[in-house]
Amino acid sequence: MLVTAGTKEKFNTMTASWGGIGWLWNKPVAFVFIRPERYTYEFIEKNDHLTLSFLGEENKKIHAVCGSKSGRNVDKVKETGLRPIFTEERKCAVRAGTFESGM
Repeated sequence: MLVTAGTKEKFNTMTASWGGIGWLWNKPVAFVFIRPERYTYEFIEKNDHLTLSFLGEENKKIHAVCGSKSGRNVDKVKETGLRPIFTEERKCAVRAGTFESGM
């Protein structure tokens, strides 16, 4: 799963495997565990929203890039070919399932 947080001006995406989705007291829930050392953690703490994207096994290369390279040093949009989509409020970046890089 990819976790994305931030604003249109600045955001980051990372691969996370500690989390999940399900039901709690008849309500849909999602949970994710992010270490404070991770760059994405800063964005999660500063913003009210985050997104979880499930791209499937066929996108292992994208998960590998987002899980092994820091957004502090690498432009993950350029590296992966993922295209961000933003909410009207511009509070949260969402990764689309459109791949222009051919990864």
